[in-house]
Amino acid sequence: MGRWMTAVNSNDGVIYEMTPNFLIYCNKYLPKPLKKELALLTGLDLLSEKWIDEKQTFSTLKIKMLKNELLKLSKILNKEIFVTNINVDLTLKYWVSNEYNLEDINTDIFELTSFFEKALKEKLEIKIYL
Repeated sequence: MGRWMTAVNSNDGVIYEMTPNFLIYCNKYLPKPLKKELALLTGLDLLSEKWIDEKQTFSTLKIKMLKNELLKLSKILNKEIFVTNINVDLTLKYWVSNEYNLEDINTDIFELTSFFEKALKEKLEIKIYL
């Protein structure tokens, strides 16, 4: 199946789907002080012990928390909030390239948070697959 994310109803019917690549790979670029604050994002790392049968499932509360973690990360990267011991410019140096920049990061975060918002409004469960 590859890396994939679905929002499913109570009958496990897929309502929405998209790739979760940003979620899975962003942990390797997070500064250590942020990893504790963004525990759900950290738990999506490829090497996390949270993967059960190459899947993680998120109900309403965890979807809200994950969405909030992404929004916080966006605010940090865009220098809208300050976090002690985080050098945003240095952090971004590892994230951005000629092909992928802060605008792309913001787009990825927006698409993911929109996906989560739709799932929350429709009371769906989210499943993320490796």
